[in-house]
Amino acid sequence: MSTVNVRSSRDAAGAVNYVLFGNSRERRAELIETGQTRAAAFAISVAGDHGAAPAAFIERTEMMAAVHGRKVELQSYVLAFAPDEFDVTDPDDLKRVLDVAVKLAERMHTADYLIVVHADSAGGHGHAHILVANHDNLTGRSIQRYTSWKHGLRQLNDDLMRDEGLRVLPDPEQPKPDWELRREAFTPGGFEQTLGDKVYIALSDPRSVDQQAFEQVLEEHGITLAVTHRDGWSYKTRRSGNGKLGRKKASALTPEFTAGGAAGIFDIHQQNQQKGTTHGTRGSAPSGAAELDTVDSVGAVERRSHRRGERADEGRERAEGVSADRHRGDGQGRTAEGPAADLTALRQHVAADREHREQVERDREDAHRLLAQSRRKELQRRLEELDPRDAEEPAGHDIGD
Repeated sequence: MSTVNVRSSRDAAGAVNYVLFGNSRERRAELIETGQTRAAAFAISVAGDHGAAPAAFIERTEMMAAVHGRKVELQSYVLAFAPDEFDVTDPDDLKRVLDVAVKLAERMHTADYLIVVHADSAGGHGHAHILVANHDNLTGRSIQRYTSWKHGLRQLNDDLMRDEGLRVLPDPEQPKPDWELRREAFTPGGFEQTLGDKVYIALSDPRSVDQQAFEQVLEEHGITLAVTHRDGWSYKTRRSGNGKLGRKKASALTPEFTAGGAAGIFDIHQQNQQKGTTHGTRGSAPSGAAELDTVDSVGAVERRSHRRGERADEGRERAEGVSADRHRGDGQGRTAEGPAADLTALRQHVAADREHREQVERDREDAHRLLAQSRRKELQRRLEELDPRDAEEPAGHDIGD
C-alpha cells in the first residue's frame, strides 16, 4: 500500500540537488567525485525529452516560473510504500516503484518532471520523489490539480494502485509528512532546514539503534537532544549566521523526529543489525549527470539558491534578535548586548532583503531574454524551412491590388 503527499517548493535547484545528492556534505562530495547519485532509479521528462540532464530540468523550471512571475517553481510529491511491499535491496522492485511513479506523474499533469527513487530512507521503505514543474505544457498555466491530498490526489493514487495490482490503504487517513517532504516548508539553507537535514542524517545512521546511540551520532553533527516533560524532544545547535544557540521542537520539524517516530526507526536498525543487512543502494549518475560540467552546473545553481536562503534566514534572525532585545532593557535604554535598537543589524537586514529582490529581478529579466532568443531562433528556423519562392513577394505587389 502507498501513501502520497505533496508540498509546493520555491527552490527547484535545492529540491533537485537534495533528491540526487542528499544533505550530507561528505556524501555529496563523494557521490559527485565518483559520478554517482542517491538515485536507485531515475526518470526525467523536459519538454518531452526523456534524455535530458537534471540541469536542464532546473533551468527550464526556473525560467518558466520567472517568465510568468510565479513564486512556486515546482510541486514536490513523495510516493511511499510499506516496507513489506517492495524490497529496497531488489533492483527489480525499485524499478517497479519508478514505473508506478512515472504513471502517477503522467496521470496527474502534462508538465516536465524529474523522478528519483530512494532506497536509503530512515524507515527502510522504498519511495519516489516526483518533482513536477509548476507549468502545464498544454495550457501554459500553473499547476492547479492534485496539489492537495484531500482534493483528488488520494483518489487518483488509489485508482492507480488498483490498476497496478497494488494494495490500497484500508483507512484513508492523510499521511503525516516525513522529513524528506516537510523540509520544503522551510527556508532553503535556513536554520530549520539545515538542522532537520542533520537530524535526518543521524536518524538514518544504522548506529542509531536506541536513544543513547542516537544522541552520540547527533553529537558528531554538532546537535544536542533536549528532553523535557513540557515539550518532549527538541534539538539544539549553533546558528550558522551568528553562532548563537538555536532550538527547535521535534514536532515542529516532523513527526519522524519525535520520541515515538524515532523509536520505530530504532527498531528497524536493530532488526537490520540482527540480520546483518543494511538498506540503501547507490545508483549510477542519471543521463547527463555523469558529465562533470553538468554536475557542476547543478551544484552551482543549488549553491546560488542556498546562499539566497541563508541570507534570508540570517536577515530574519537579526530582525528577531533586535525585536527580542527591545524587551530585555535595563530601564536605561540599554540591553545586555548593546543598544535597544541595533541599527547595524537592521541595515544589514534591509541590505540583504534588497539584494535578494534585485537578484530575483535580474533572474526574471534573464529569463525573458532567454525566452525571446529562443523564439527568434524558432522563427528563423521556420523561415529557413520555407521554399524561397514562397517567402519572396513579387515586385510591385501591393496589398490593395
